[in-house]
Amino acid sequence: MRETLAKWVSDADALYHVERFGFSQPPELSHLRSRGDDYFISLVSELFDRLHEPYSDSTDWSRLGNAITQAGGVGDDQSPSYHGILAPEAAVFAAAAFYFGGYPASAYLTLKAADPSAFNGIQRACYELLSRPSTISSEYVSELVSAVQKGDLASIRAQVEHAARHEKLALESGPDEWVGWRLYRQIVSKFAETNIRAVLPDGESEYWNPLVQSLLDRSPPVWDFFASQINAIESGLLEEEKTFSVQMPTGSGKTALSEILLFHHLTQHPRNAAVLLVPYRSLAAELRGTIVRRLGRMGLPARSVYGGTVPTGDEVRDLDKTRAIVATPEALSGLLSAEKGFFDRISLVICDEGHLLDGGARGVSLELLLARMRVREIGSPKVVFVSAIVPNIEEINAWLGGTEETVVRSDYRPALADFAVLRDVGKGADAAVTLELHPHQRESKFSIKHFLSRNDFRYRNYQTGRINTYAFRSVKTKAIATARKALPMGAVAVFAANKRGNQGVVVLAEELLKQLEYSLPMAAPMQFVEDSAKLQAAVEYFTLEYGDSWIGTRTLAAGAVLHHGDIPQESREVLEGLVRNEDVRLTICTNTLAEGVNLPIRTLVLYSLKRRQPDGDAEDLLARDIKNLVGRAGRAGATTKGLVICANPRQWRLIAPVAQQQPGESVSGALLELMRRLRAELSQQSLPLTNDILEGMPAYHALTDGIDATLIDLAAEELGEEELVRIAEELSSQTFAAQQAEPEIADLMKQAFKLRAQRVAAIKNAGRLSWIRETGTRVRMLESVEVKLLPMRDRWDNVEAATDPDLVEALLTWAWELPEVAEAVKAAYRDAPPSRSDFTRVLAAWIEGQPFMELALRAGTDIDTMLGVHARLISYALQVAVEQGVGLLKKLLEASDRELSQAVVDFPDHLRFGVPTPAAKELAAGGVRHRRAAVAFGRSPELEGIVDRKEVFRVALRLIQDTERWRHMGILVFENTKFDLEQAINNFDTV
Repeated sequence: MRETLAKWVSDADALYHVERFGFSQPPELSHLRSRGDDYFISLVSELFDRLHEPYSDSTDWSRLGNAITQAGGVGDDQSPSYHGILAPEAAVFAAAAFYFGGYPASAYLTLKAADPSAFNGIQRACYELLSRPSTISSEYVSELVSAVQKGDLASIRAQVEHAARHEKLALESGPDEWVGWRLYRQIVSKFAETNIRAVLPDGESEYWNPLVQSLLDRSPPVWDFFASQINAIESGLLEEEKTFSVQMPTGSGKTALSEILLFHHLTQHPRNAAVLLVPYRSLAAELRGTIVRRLGRMGLPARSVYGGTVPTGDEVRDLDKTRAIVATPEALSGLLSAEKGFFDRISLVICDEGHLLDGGARGVSLELLLARMRVREIGSPKVVFVSAIVPNIEEINAWLGGTEETVVRSDYRPALADFAVLRDVGKGADAAVTLELHPHQRESKFSIKHFLSRNDFRYRNYQTGRINTYAFRSVKTKAIATARKALPMGAVAVFAANKRGNQGVVVLAEELLKQLEYSLPMAAPMQFVEDSAKLQAAVEYFTLEYGDSWIGTRTLAAGAVLHHGDIPQESREVLEGLVRNEDVRLTICTNTLAEGVNLPIRTLVLYSLKRRQPDGDAEDLLARDIKNLVGRAGRAGATTKGLVICANPRQWRLIAPVAQQQPGESVSGALLELMRRLRAELSQQSLPLTNDILEGMPAYHALTDGIDATLIDLAAEELGEEELVRIAEELSSQTFAAQQAEPEIADLMKQAFKLRAQRVAAIKNAGRLSWIRETGTRVRMLESVEVKLLPMRDRWDNVEAATDPDLVEALLTWAWELPEVAEAVKAAYRDAPPSRSDFTRVLAAWIEGQPFMELALRAGTDIDTMLGVHARLISYALQVAVEQGVGLLKKLLEASDRELSQAVVDFPDHLRFGVPTPAAKELAAGGVRHRRAAVAFGRSPELEGIVDRKEVFRVALRLIQDTERWRHMGILVFENTKFDLEQAINNFDTV
């Protein structure tokens, strides 16, 4: 872009932000309005000039597209900037610029709000080829889509030639006709290169028909691939049976690329299975409704697995027919141990968000799981390691068995983001806050003075009648006020690294409510809620579950979302749905929402980038984590541009390297860090490493369990202890940690593997290794179950109900003494743990199906503490322990010809779902997403005694037709449950 035009674009962008934030035109930018027509003409001229000499940097196309968008007043969040410009014409020009740069999602979004009736003739073809409408009227575009559907690339090439001929002829008709054909010829030429059939290997083959049809049937339909996806496919990712590592920025199509890879690989290998590893339960839950469902429709049965470490009956049922699994590492590890046959069928593993190798216990589990894949007896599957933010991806690729040729890098982002920082100016009555745009770019830096000032915080004190000023010097006040000012531009997320404390999201939510209470003269979230009935249904849901006084309920009632990791998955999905559908524009969140889950965020306000550690110290977020975070601002198909605002100027130093596109920190893996910490602790206490240390300290359980799971796979019957130890020592050298570790750390790791091999060998010699394999349980749990849990009852075959208080007491008494449960109790209750008997009342209420406000009441604590207790203790530490305990208990009893009551076998599911009856358990396990509904239907007399899941669902579907009977569950739960029941019945009938 020419220097003079680039400066004009920069100034216009500054003016856009000034006006969108509600300020009048500053004098230094006044020339832009008086010369608006010249500016627009210059932009369009630049567009047509670049058709001859395209930009070398695709981001210049995006910048041009956004400039035309702003100048032409295009889009839902835009208003006309200059007189005399036709918005429909500007929309097509802007969309074309995006498309030429490889930004089809931005092109689609730019034309989303345009009036189709404004386009005729060849302009209509341009409009439809870029906007992908559900109803196509242009004969040209209809033929192109049909050609893609059928795999007729020759027809597409013929259209390019046809457009070229008409472009020449149009010169004789006049400029308007020529402009249309010139634009269309260039668009269809680009389409011929990037359409899905053209990019897929042997794309004309009928082989691709199911995938192509699936892509075309989506809303919006997928006609083209992103540049990052094209780069990966052309590198041989689909065709070559090699390990690949792919680095693609957040939002650049990694998930869609994974789906294409799964389809291709599984179709090519009809007897094999594939796994998509994701780091979070929330992401696995989201993909259940997208990738999993779509693969099923394409004839490739798939499922999501993200429950506990011991697979449930549902998770292993018909596993021989399952072709693809989306799973967290913890859930997959248990599944592989319990189902060796499925493990042997896996020929592809896609590791998404692979940078989480550095993610504490989760990273240790992931590294050992990947090592387990590599040393599989029948050979390693193809591994595709995917991440947006790993600078040293070549090292990881080499560790996984890849080569220099199988590293794919892309810096393409389908929607770019600007950066800004808040800075205090003045003192006393002159105090104000400036918004500095592009602080890292000297040539385009611009400051919006008095972005926040006393005028924004004036309110009338209704007791005195006087005008007062709300204190606005704190960072949290400025962060929330900034978010409110950004609401007219689109969805806003305010991020904090912590849930609690002075820099947590709860404090931010309280600040929002306080500002709204004072009626400060700024935009309020409720002003942007279009469907109030939908919001009120969600508020009713949260009121029934958490009470109307809980901060999350009050925030939602004000038109905003509070989201953090302690909120149960069921409720998080409700909140995420509101944000995803843009029913709510303002979100206050930790990284649980800002990372992993794909949501539309126009503006991201960074409040705090320091994460509070368990010891109370604050630790800066890594640059690579911030990079992943800011990648959420500006999502493809949701906005053409994002804005990241640093609310605390003292933390701009953490963001600046990201804004400047610096690579960030390398990934070394949490396993290496853990081994270094272990060595330091052993050295400090002058202790030798023992199995008691590995099994007795929760910090090392991820290491212990990961090693054990791999050794169990390798412990063939004919192997003796000596050979197993040799294999274990060799296995330790196959970890990523071993490739980087100093000799003493490598030796310590080898010793840990050796100790676990000896432990596994002893269990094998005792004839109990098959128990571990069949149940998917942990080796370290065996002794505790045998010595402590088994004697808790004289008989285990006389329990009639899973909710039997004596059963609950026995299992809790045993689990309470486990190190990992004791640690979870301490963490959840923040060093003020209850007695076991007090916690028993809470646990009983959970299994009874009581809402969280009742659980908090029985515990004598607040909702936020109870959410932490549920997240850390009930649904994780205790759940895992009970699953393990019951699985091994069954094997111990069988060994002595004793039986375990079915009620005991079912107890882990009752604990997992928090339901009291067998019917409620079947409903929760079978797809009813709301616990309240599963409990209510499970208690109905009509379902008493029914154990067959299909019948339970059929009766429940019949019962829900009596609308008034179930309205007490709330509108949202009622409507979702009706949908869930219908879906489940359809699935049963299909199977």
